[in-house]
Amino acid sequence: MNKPIASLSAGLLARKGFARKPVLTLSDGDAMAAQLARTARATKDKAAFTLRLDADRRLRLRLAAVVTGRSAQQLVTEAIDTMLADMVELEPLARRIGATEGQDTA
Repeated sequence: MNKPIASLSAGLLARKGFARKPVLTLSDGDAMAAQLARTARATKDKAAFTLRLDADRRLRLRLAAVVTGRSAQQLVTEAIDTMLADMVELEPLARRIGATEGQDTA
């Protein structure tokens, strides 16, 4: 089965520093929710990923871990949770995916 070849046009490119966030319409949000639901099904409860930090951030994160008596993992997770809680547009998508998967996202 051959997949169609995607074309790269100038309309898809952006100069460095000039990229814009996509504007999601309801149908885009529905498509995104469906795609994320498929991804969620394919992953386990927890997933690992690599976080690349410059030397200064790495040092400060390690110092913060020592000073607070918490792991760097805990500090980064808390920071991510805080950032995600501030992004109100994510909650409707998360609820949609949770409903698709039969999970409670609250």
